[in-house]
Parts: sequence; C-alpha cells; structure tokens
Amino acid sequence: MIKSNTNIHSGAYFITLVLIAMSLPLSKYVMSMTEFMLLGMWLLSGFSFSIVWRFFKIGGLFKGIFHFVGYFFSLAYRNLIDKFSLFFKNKAAVVFASIYFLHLVGVLFTADYEYAIKDLRIKLPLLLFPVVFSTMEKIEYKRFRILMLAYSAAIFAGTLISMGIFFKGEIIDIREISPFISSIRFGLNISFAFFALLYFVFYDKYFKIWHKVFFASLALWFVVFLFILESVTGLGIIVVIGVSYLVFQLFKTRYLHLKLAFIVLAVGIPLGLFLYVHHTIQAASNVPVIEMEKLDKYTAQGNLYLNDTSQRNIEDGRYIGLYICYKELEESWGERSDFKINAVSENGQIIKETLIRYLTSKDLRKDAEGVEALTIWDVRMIEQGVANYNYLKYPGLRVRILKILMGYDVYKKTGDPSGSSVMQRVEYSKAAFDLIQDHFWFGVGTGDLEDALNNQYKRMGSELKKRYRFHAHNQFLAIFIAFGVFGFLWFLFTLIYPPVKEKRFGDYFFVTFFLVAVFSMLSDDTLETQAGVTFFAFFYAFLLFGKQKENAPNKIG
Repeated sequence: MIKSNTNIHSGAYFITLVLIAMSLPLSKYVMSMTEFMLLGMWLLSGFSFSIVWRFFKIGGLFKGIFHFVGYFFSLAYRNLIDKFSLFFKNKAAVVFASIYFLHLVGVLFTADYEYAIKDLRIKLPLLLFPVVFSTMEKIEYKRFRILMLAYSAAIFAGTLISMGIFFKGEIIDIREISPFISSIRFGLNISFAFFALLYFVFYDKYFKIWHKVFFASLALWFVVFLFILESVTGLGIIVVIGVSYLVFQLFKTRYLHLKLAFIVLAVGIPLGLFLYVHHTIQAASNVPVIEMEKLDKYTAQGNLYLNDTSQRNIEDGRYIGLYICYKELEESWGERSDFKINAVSENGQIIKETLIRYLTSKDLRKDAEGVEALTIWDVRMIEQGVANYNYLKYPGLRVRILKILMGYDVYKKTGDPSGSSVMQRVEYSKAAFDLIQDHFWFGVGTGDLEDALNNQYKRMGSELKKRYRFHAHNQFLAIFIAFGVFGFLWFLFTLIYPPVKEKRFGDYFFVTFFLVAVFSMLSDDTLETQAGVTFFAFFYAFLLFGKQKENAPNKIG
C-alpha cells in the first residue's frame, strides 16, 4: 500500500475526504471540486515541497520552473504506473469499478451517444473512488470517527437550512425544502447518519455521557425531520434496518430483560407504524353518512348547491362533491385572482378543480363565502396548483399517506398516475418490465434508457403526463433494461463480491450502508444522478478500501 510520506500529505488527504463527505448533503459543486482535489492528491502522492524549493534555490527562477515541471510530470507518471498496478492486484476493487466499465461497454449498443457520454460523466465516481481508496493509505478509526461526525454535522446544518425555508412559507411542495440535492438523496444521507449516531451512542466508548445524549437527540431530530420531509424511503430504511438490528441483538444477548426489551421494540415499532397508517387511511377514507335531504339546498346568495357524493373523490375524510356552486365559484374567483377559473395553474392543474379541493381541505363550502374566506396566501397557492391546505401547513407522514390515497383513487378511476409518485412508480415498473421482456439478453445500451422508456409509455398508451415520464425509479430494473440479463447479474456480483472478498460483512458501518444503498435502489435510480452516485460510490468504496479494518471497534457480533 502506498502511503503519503509526510504528515502534511496525510492531513490534506484526510481533510479532502471530510470535505467530500460534508458536500454530499450540501453542495453538488463542492462534490465535483473535492473529487478533483482527491484525484490531484492521488496523482501527486509523495510530492515534496523541499525538493521543489531546492530547484528554485539552486537553479533560480527559470531553471527552477523547468525542473519543477519535469518533476511534476515524472511524479504523476510514476504514480499512474505504480498505483494502477496496485489497483489491478486488488480483485475486489477491480470488480467494484467494473460497474463503470459495464456502462462503458453499454455504449456499444446505444444509439444516443450524447446521452451516453453524459451518463458516463455522471458515473465517474464509480471509477474514481475504488481506484483511489484501494491505492492510498487507509484511514484509522479515530479519523473515521471525525469524518462521520463532520458528515452528520453537515446534514444537521442542511436540516436547519431546510426548516428555515419551510418557515418562510413560500414553498408549494415539501420537497422544495431540500435546496441542495433532491429530497430523496437527502433522506438517504439522513438515514445513514442516523445509524452512525446510534453507533456512537451505544458502542463507542470514547464519548462522554453528554456527548451521547446530544447524539441521541440529533438522531431523534433526524427522524422527526424525515417525517416533515415526508420521506417514505428514508423512514422505511430506518424502520427496516433498525428492526433487523434489534432482531440480531435479540439472538446475541444472553440477558432475559434485554431480550424482552428487544422483542418489544422489534414488534412495537412496525406495529405502531402499521396502526398509525391504518388509522390515517380509515380516517381519510370513511366519511359520516350523509342524508341528502338534510343538506342545505341554497347558498347565502340564494343560488342552488350541487351535492354529489358519487362522482367526486373523498379527501381528508370529506366529500369533495358537497356544497358546490359553480356560478359563485367563477364570479368570486374572478374577483380574487387574475387566473381564469378554467385556466391551468402553474404546475399544470385546472384551477377550478384545484380550488374545489383546496376549499374542501379547509372545510369551506365551494361558494362565494368560501372563496372570500381564502387568504391572499391561499389564493397564491391555488394559482400554483396546491390542491390541499394541509399539504403545506401540516406536512408529515399523514399528508404523504393522504397524497398516496388520492393518487390511487384518481388512478383507479381515470388510469392517470400523474397525481402520485407511488402511482407513477407503478407505471414506471410496468414500462420497465415490458422493456426487459423485449430486450432481455443484451438490453438497450447505456444511452438509450430514457428514449426506450418514453417510447414504451407511448406504446402502452399511458396516461402519465410528459413531465412525469422519468426513469424506472428502481436501479435494478434500470440496469436490466440497459444491459440485459448478463449485465444485471454482473451488477449484482459487483455489489456482493467485494465486501465478501474484503470480509466487510462483519463491519457495522459497511453493513448499514450496504442495506441503505440496496433499499434505495429498490425505490429509486440511485446511480442516475450526481448526488446519488457520489453518495453510493464514496461510502461504498471508502468503507471497503479506505478505512482500516484491523482492530477497528465497529464489528458486528
């Protein structure tokens, strides 16, 4: 293993790793910049400032520059030769890096070279990190602890910034409170940091009690924030991995009282979550029995109400179709907004339908009095396509469930999955499986994934709106579509073989991240964005090749 020959090299290398980790939840620009810094340190490992100083001291300015350039390129060349030689001797690192070469080979089958080149550029971290970490010095646990604390601090800072955006009240979608990276990737970072903090609380003896109390409070805040962010993926990862660890500890411990505690938690957490979801669904779906003859027939202005419980959906436990007076809606809305009531809102929804749902969510009648009761902020939200007051004022898991219910109801009645990300994923999966059948053996190639899916949506006659026609939202399906069955099987091999070869499936941090990564790939295209692929490649490669495993106090079992 090649090591930096001075403390300054080692320190600079570690600081760069910390900066990369901190950039993951906060800055795509810093991600790219620090990756170039890491590459530079890798190329110039062993660089000596004293040698360069002698060049200028003995030879003067011009000769010094000449010798410096020669030294620079000579050192970079030797490092390239030596380190790639070292890299190719590390079978696990080569196998992991082959994910990138799989995409490189896929270019041979593509028709869209522009997209393929863009895809290869985004996925460069899959090559960079295994090459660098397998040929540089390994980070000892003390430094790794600092890195994870800095990473957690960056995520905490990100959540505070997000809450600042939330309290300004200028968002129309809760996902907008994640300004630096997508809310899904932010949720993944939070879930991994959550388990890192739990390790420091329960296993790391370095910290004092007040440290552990602070870490536990921070971990709890991360869970609360995931609820606010409506991150089903992040919360699901925490529940599944958390319960898995509780079951593991149940079989490991010898003490009866601990076994009982683990049983209560392992059963209680998912049961409590199930009961909460069930109660929310029941409260939102079941409405009181309506006696139509007892409903008011006329508005305060004497106009006739339309009361219909069959044609429109139920939302938040209320019939949307009750107490509607279209005449007053149109007249009153015209006095409150420059948008015509039959126009399309800023996110593509019909104003009239959005207005009716919004009034229902505020328990207001759909008449002149209801429209007049709206605030200026309410009007602006309706113009932007927000259909439910609670979506913005009371975000959380309950709202996420309500959105799924409404999206499912619309999908069931109209076949249009556009209104719910869950229903959209159903449509994505249908298209993906159809493409897999058509291109089972060799796939469609690296650059044709997006075109192939768009064409499949057209062949299916999908009602999915164009702005929602994304990728498969499942990394495993995306790999299968792009590279066929052989590429898919190789991808699975690249995930499993390196940790088996490096004996890392006993390492708490690696196993935790492995599970986070795999679960994320089941519900999202983790490797298709810069934030996602950098998050995956950095921690996967670092925990496999960049962190010491000798005498590391983070073993499972």
